[in-house]
Amino acid sequence: MKLLTGRIVLLASACALSLISTFGCISITETNRETDLGTNHISVVPSCQNSITNSHRQYEKDGSSRILFYEFECGSTTVYIQDHALNVDGKSYGTLNDGDTVAVNRSEVRVNSTPRLPLR
Repeated sequence: MKLLTGRIVLLASACALSLISTFGCISITETNRETDLGTNHISVVPSCQNSITNSHRQYEKDGSSRILFYEFECGSTTVYIQDHALNVDGKSYGTLNDGDTVAVNRSEVRVNSTPRLPLR
């Protein structure tokens, strides 16, 4: 009986140690969520589990069309581009050129690695 009790304690200790070492290997990293809105590349930190990309296309009678706006929602961050005007979380950050990259890191907005302040 004493031998059985000793083995149970040893097995329980091994299981507890295994469980503790497993949790020690878990790490949480903040990765960014990225997308392209037209010709502009957007990245948002912190990452979100679910993101939504939306655009609205207007069709003309002659068969041509154009995008009226792009929108990217990642967690509580919303990036909106209309007529090259950049808007992040309801604040205007000026205009974008084709090919510009936009990085949103919490409340900081950078265009081509240069910080931008809200205009309004």
